[in-house]
Order: sequence, then C-alpha cells, then structure tokens
Amino acid sequence: MRIFFIIIVFWVNTLGQTFLDRHWLIFNKENSPISSNIINSIDTDSEGNYWIVTAPEFADTQIVYNGYLHKMKNNNWIIFDNNNSPLDKNIVEDVAITADGKVLVATVNGLYILSNNNWDSLNTSNSQLPDNFIYRVTIDKQNRYWLGIPNYGVGVYDNGSLIFYDDNNSFQGIADFNFIEVDSSNNIWIGSNNFGLYSFDGNYWRRRINGPFGSGVNEPNMIVGLSVANQNLKWVSINILGGGWKIGYTEDDSTWFYFDHNIIGLDSLNRLSYEGVVVDKNNIKWFGSRDGLIKCNNFNWSVLDSTNSPIPSNSFGVGIIDQFNNKIYGLANLGLIFYNEDSVIVSSVEENYHILNNFYLLQNYPNPFNPITKIKFSIPHSAVVQINVYDVLGKEIKTLLNEYKQAGTYEVEFSTGSFGDASSLPSGVYFYRMISGGYAETKKMLLLR
Repeated sequence: MRIFFIIIVFWVNTLGQTFLDRHWLIFNKENSPISSNIINSIDTDSEGNYWIVTAPEFADTQIVYNGYLHKMKNNNWIIFDNNNSPLDKNIVEDVAITADGKVLVATVNGLYILSNNNWDSLNTSNSQLPDNFIYRVTIDKQNRYWLGIPNYGVGVYDNGSLIFYDDNNSFQGIADFNFIEVDSSNNIWIGSNNFGLYSFDGNYWRRRINGPFGSGVNEPNMIVGLSVANQNLKWVSINILGGGWKIGYTEDDSTWFYFDHNIIGLDSLNRLSYEGVVVDKNNIKWFGSRDGLIKCNNFNWSVLDSTNSPIPSNSFGVGIIDQFNNKIYGLANLGLIFYNEDSVIVSSVEENYHILNNFYLLQNYPNPFNPITKIKFSIPHSAVVQINVYDVLGKEIKTLLNEYKQAGTYEVEFSTGSFGDASSLPSGVYFYRMISGGYAETKKMLLLR
C-alpha cells in the first residue's frame, strides 16, 4: 500500500546540552522529543539516520501510551504514528535496516516495510505467517528477513517465499528465542532463556551452548546476547538462573571459554543485558549490564560506571555500534546514551562539540500543534527568564513568560485561543525565543489548522 509520507522535522538546537561530557551524550524526554525513556531497539542506516523503538512507560501502575518508532538525524526527530504511517502507539517491537535501505518494523500487527516513503506490510492475510506478533527482525547476508514470532518460532522470508522453523523441524524451544543474529558466514544464531544457544547453516541446526531444558541437560544458562568479532569469533552474554552471569567466546563455534565477574573484576552478580553485546571497529567488545558498560580489549577487562564517568545510571540495555564507532545503548529507563572513547559524533560532518552551560530550551510539543503546545526550559541558576512568540516577519505575537525564576526546569503553554484574536492565527511557522542573562535561543514551531 502507498501512504503519503508526511515528514515533520523538529528543528532542535539542544545538541550541546545533551552532552554529559565529550565522551557521553544522552537523549531523553527532558532534552529531546523522544516519546519514552525506555528503549526497545536501535539501528542505523547508511544515510546516518538513527531508528529508535521506545516502549510504554508506567505511572502509578497505569500504562502511559508512548511507545513509538523514531527517526533521528543531527538531532532532528520524526515520530511515526497513525498520522504519518500505519504505525500506532505501543505496537512496535523491533527495527532493522536492509542492505538496500528498506526499514523493517516488527510489530504486534505484522511486519511493516518502509521503502522510498512507501509502506508495505507482511502479515497473516498475505503470507503464511502463523501469527502477526513479530517480536524480532534480522536481515542476513542474502538480504532475507528473519522474523521471530513468540510461541511459534522463527521464519525466513525471501521475495515472497516463507520458510518457518518450529519445534518440529528445527530444535525444541526455538519459540523461546531472545535474539536472532547473523555471523560472517551467514549462519543464523538464536539464543533463548531455557533451551540454550543454537546455530543454523542453512541445512542443520546445532546446539552450541546448553540451556536448563532440552536433551536432559541441566545447565541453567540464559543466552541473552551475541555479537560477532573479527575472524568470525562469537561473544555471548549469559545469565545464570539463580543468580550470576558469565561471558563466553568461541573460535570454532564448538569450544567455549568463559569469564565470570571475578575475572572481570566485579564484586556484583547483577545481570547482563538482553541484546547488549557489541563489537566496535577496533575489535573491542562491549557488554551492557546492570553494573555498567563492560569493556574487553585483548582480554583486558574494565568497567565504565557512575564512579568513573558522568552517566546517571549503571544499567545498560540493548546496544549497537554506529558508523562513527559510537557505542549506543538504552539506559535504565533514562533514555538513549552514546559513548565514544575519542569523542561522540552524531552527524555526517565532524564537529567540535563543547560542554555548554545548563541553560536549555526544548522543542515545543506537540509540533505541529493546534490549538495548544507546551515549551519546556531549564536554567542553572536564579535569573529573569523571558519567552516571546513571533511570526515569520518578526512581529511579536505574545509574551509567554517574563519572570524571575529559581534554578530548575519549567514548562509554559502557548494556546491559540488564550488571548486577543490569537484564535484567528493562520497556519504557518512561528518562532519562540528565550532570553535569560547572556543566554538566548530561538526555535521554530508549526501551527496547523
């Protein structure tokens, strides 16, 4: 199906304020339009776009419906919802980018495919999929789509043809998958909580690490992440039922070597994160955990945590590596965090970023809006804050704020029906400007009638 793709660009100029220092960058609801601080999936494409899947949050045991697919480049954001895509709130589970630039979006309603601003779909009504709940999507070296469906198994889709693997034609427990990964030889690797780690060479499934169940083996290994290093070496994260964890690697896919918290130098037995293993361009291995970001460089181990870095939490979730060698992770319900030993880069042109003060003015939300939008800002010390709204000719429309404020974060509201003849404001671009002491910043917003 063809859906006209409406691109809404959030003109954001808060990139400096998101830096914790030049090595760390964080995006969350306080400094960006991201809909939720819980990150389910991340991927990047060849054009430098970041594709981010957020999950619902909870407030007083109630679900807050704010899980969406996002696209971000140079801190310009697009949120995909039912206004500009077939995606609704809280249906997206995973995202992956094909070699030819298609965006595959796994959802509870099937697989959606975005190509050249057109949407297509794959579901039970037009394929042999046994169910529409696609939890994981991965692309192999032949550009085939591997789709994980909970309680059913894993299917591979190739130009209209679907082969589905379940307990009967693969291995017991394939529907218990945590991830689907592809190695340098195009072998498929599937890890589970209860049935171990398996690989598939196109003909045979082989068990590589045992799990708690299956074949009478009782090794309580929950395989939560895998990544492929140079020379096709595999690195895995393993949580142990009953407490503890270990990291394993293999050179021949059969013989495994393991490292536990004692070797790494940690006293804690907290868990490794699901899909948190990544290998960067320098062949350094990184493992997300609840104890921080674990680094392995030539079998020398170290940990980045809140005691030796400015990060607000030690709990790292799903992770990837981008083209700039940034390590990008979801961070413990606090948003999306970037790390780079050299300096974080988030655009196609390298820039010298500097730590700015803690003044910031966020993009209004919603944007576009009608009739009400909200503007959040922060000041690091007590000061007079003035926020004005202008039209495209520079004529002042309204003063939203002109007050002395204590240090902190605040929010003001702009309503087209709250004053004078503002309800008759035409659709178009408007500007809002914040001035406080020596700080001044202006942003765009869009009114749509």
